[in-house]
Amino acid sequence: MNFPPMMTEGSSRASRFARSLPASGWEPVVIACHRIPGAEAEQFPFEVYYAGSEFSGEESDAEQLFRFVHGLPLKSHSFLKRSAGAVRPGGNAEEEAWQKNAASVAAQILQNNPEIEMIYAQAPPFAPHRLALELSSEYHLPVLFDCVAPFNADKHEMAILQSGQCVLMPSREMKEFFIRKYRDKLVREDISVVRNGYDPELCSALVTEEQAGALMRCVFHIENTDGKELKSFLSGLSNFMESPQVTRGFFSLAFIGPGYTEVSRYLDKFGLEDLVDAGPVYSHIGELELCTRADFCCMVLGEVDDYECHVPERLYDLIGMNTSLGGVLPDGLTKQIIHKAGGRTVPIGEKKGIVDFLHDTLNLRYSGQLPAVPESVAVEYDFRSAKQDFLKVLADRLPLI
Repeated sequence: MNFPPMMTEGSSRASRFARSLPASGWEPVVIACHRIPGAEAEQFPFEVYYAGSEFSGEESDAEQLFRFVHGLPLKSHSFLKRSAGAVRPGGNAEEEAWQKNAASVAAQILQNNPEIEMIYAQAPPFAPHRLALELSSEYHLPVLFDCVAPFNADKHEMAILQSGQCVLMPSREMKEFFIRKYRDKLVREDISVVRNGYDPELCSALVTEEQAGALMRCVFHIENTDGKELKSFLSGLSNFMESPQVTRGFFSLAFIGPGYTEVSRYLDKFGLEDLVDAGPVYSHIGELELCTRADFCCMVLGEVDDYECHVPERLYDLIGMNTSLGGVLPDGLTKQIIHKAGGRTVPIGEKKGIVDFLHDTLNLRYSGQLPAVPESVAVEYDFRSAKQDFLKVLADRLPLI
């Protein structure tokens, strides 16, 4: 269900794995979730079947398209804090509808292609894993269960972890989280780690503009913030922009991530609307283009269930780009990774701290000392390494390939 054109957590990861397979002699066949016809449709060099709904032209304004691809309700609601990996506005009903349609499509594909050797399924949501369990039993095929975030439902987790199939996770810290949670029921060999990564080949066509003497472009990735957290951040950003040391015309702001729609409600209130140079971004390439042009990229995250071990996919891209990195966020794995990459952070709820953090960032930019991710760190998050780890898992499960 997490596959382009969707921008839900895991969709970049799944599409990059699928794109990497043909060069290694594999032919992927994908059953995805929703379709966007026309210009927004991404082209793939393999078959993609859609078992979800199609975005209608009647809903084609930019904000509605943004909501659709991020799995948000198509009508604006009050703040709804979602746990990492939570996806569909229709909840369980939409997952069940997708699974029913996907089961029919999968059965036809497997009947027409008896040479298929393995099933890859990603969760949450749990519907793809549940379907993979059923297909594995019926067609006697091994499964790669990819867990991009905890399920927040122990019975679902244990059904996968004790299935005897291969389980992938995107970080060692997440693996350790599960080992601790089920210390009497799991061993380390039950889980393989295949990290996310920045794909320089995918982004090779993106051109970085010359920045010297130009605007200071800042990109803020907003995710899983509630009303209090978001207002604290925007208030700090507004106070910074109004301070005597700041020349407003020097700044250009962009907001990406699933929290954009909530940010857009408050831009005018906090006096920031005139500084924003990009509307809602509804493609991964669109987000990456903004990030390649930026002087400074900052993760703005709130506290949700299991946030301690969750890392947004976009952070891996930012590290691989050797950008200047920051974070306004709680303690957790994302904060640790930003610090390891040479970035700076401030707690999400500290308005004065946010103002000071932004002043420090500006002073570093003025002095030409704004730190970038060291090459030695960036190379650790290169997708080419993740691809080799992924292929090794395949080879271990199917040693004759």
